[in-house]
Amino acid sequence: MFLKLVCDSKANLSEAGIERVASAMGLVGVDLQYFRQLVAFNQEKSSATKKKIFAEMRKLANENSFALVGEDQYDYYGSWLNPVLREMAPRLTGATPAQMAGELVFESDAAHVKNSLKLLEKNGFLDKDEQGRYNQNSRSVTTGNLDVTSLAIREMHRQMGELAVQSLDQVPVNERDISGLTIGISEGAFEKITKEIAEFRRRISSIVMDDAGDERVYRLNVQLFPLTRTLPKEGRHA
Repeated sequence: MFLKLVCDSKANLSEAGIERVASAMGLVGVDLQYFRQLVAFNQEKSSATKKKIFAEMRKLANENSFALVGEDQYDYYGSWLNPVLREMAPRLTGATPAQMAGELVFESDAAHVKNSLKLLEKNGFLDKDEQGRYNQNSRSVTTGNLDVTSLAIREMHRQMGELAVQSLDQVPVNERDISGLTIGISEGAFEKITKEIAEFRRRISSIVMDDAGDERVYRLNVQLFPLTRTLPKEGRHA
C-alpha cells in the first residue's frame, strides 16, 4: 500500500526507505543508482534541482546504454525553437538553416537551427525525404511521460513568456493581439474560467486543424494566475 502511495506521489521515501525498498527489489550497481536518482527526481519540488537530477539520470543512461523514458519529449520542449521549426521547416523547401534563421522574428542563428532540425529528425518530430523536404509525421505532439515532460514544459512556458514580452517592442500592433484582465474572483469562478479556457483551446485547435494554409507560425499563450493570497472575508481581517 505504501509503495503505491509513493508511485502516485502521495508519499515520500526517506533515504533509509529508499535503501530498504531497493534491497527488497534486489537492485544493485547501476540499477540501484538509477533508482535513487528516480526517487529523488519524483520527490523534488524545485524545478532547478529536478533539472540537475534529470541531467544526472541522462548521463547514467548514456554511460550504460539504456533508454530514458521521456527523454525525447524533454528535449523537444526544452527550447522554443523546436516547435517553431517543426511548423516552419515543411513550408521552406530547400531552405538552409541560415535562411530559416532569417525567417524568425526572434533572434537565433544557423547553428541553433541546424541542431534543432537534427533533434526533430532524430526523435521523429520531422521526416526528411530524398528531395530534402521536411514533413510532419503528425499534426500534433503528445506530451508523453508527464512527470518528465512537465519539467521541460515549465521551461518552455518561461521562454515563450519572455518572447511575448519582447513582442511588445518587436512586433507591429496589427500583427499581434495582447490583452489582459485583472479580476477579483471566487474559487467557483476560477473553476468556471479554467473550464472556459480549456474549451477555448479546443476551439482554437479545431480552427488550426481545419486550416489548409501555413503562412506564419504564431504562439498563443494563455495565462491565469493569482496576484494575491486568498483574502479574508469582508470585515474579518485581523
